[in-house]
Amino acid sequence: MDYGFDTRELDKYAKDMMSFANDKLPKESKKYLKKSAGKLSTVNKNTFKSSGAAAGSGFTENEMVKRFKAGKTYKYNGNLSCRAYAGHPLAHLSDLGFIHKGGFKIKDGPEKFIPGYHFMAKASQKYESTYYTDTQNFINDMIKNI
Repeated sequence: MDYGFDTRELDKYAKDMMSFANDKLPKESKKYLKKSAGKLSTVNKNTFKSSGAAAGSGFTENEMVKRFKAGKTYKYNGNLSCRAYAGHPLAHLSDLGFIHKGGFKIKDGPEKFIPGYHFMAKASQKYESTYYTDTQNFINDMIKNI
């Protein structure tokens, strides 16, 4: 006997709600996504500051913190999306790590991997529960306004 749950109807309902939000309420959906990306950007900034990723890098922490941003909302695979990112040209190096080439001008010394701080992944984990509750509230408000 199979005691599993059949969630096909719930999945269909969730898809219907997402298509309703994208098609019938695009202005509200875009506003919600932009606001959520802004919140994630703030969490990214705070996680970056607490990780100490800019310490000793030659750049001030304030230069990198100024470049954390929320992007524009756009359609990706038919769904609305918005991203939060670090716009500083070297932020990805302190996040993911890099290979330091040895030597001064010739770069013929030994190579060394400098590990990253992974502050973007840590920030997304911190923000995940907040995002779920905000999304649930958005859906509840959307249902009330139908």
